[in-house]
Amino acid sequence: MQVYVVTSVVAGQETVTTKEIQEFISALSEQLGTDYTVTLDTDYGKTLAKTDEAVYLVYFGSQANLSTAQRQKMIIYYSAEDVENCQVGRFVDMLKQLNQK
Repeated sequence: MQVYVVTSVVAGQETVTTKEIQEFISALSEQLGTDYTVTLDTDYGKTLAKTDEAVYLVYFGSQANLSTAQRQKMIIYYSAEDVENCQVGRFVDMLKQLNQK
């Protein structure tokens, strides 16, 4: 399952730090295992335009800037506190439930 982590959908938007998000992604990847590919979207949400069956972890502060089409994607919102404290448990649980066959 492809999981994209989107920190910002507009240039200049305040978001989480790169170091913290990388640690968050590493922790997610480690707990999810090889059935998941967790990728950081570094291009302001361009991955939200893809047509694949991905899941998007989107920074809560970006919610208001999402277009109607982007909101149609499978989105799970995360907060700065989730990233700062590397709280990945609930995301791991949700993603595993979505990937059940």
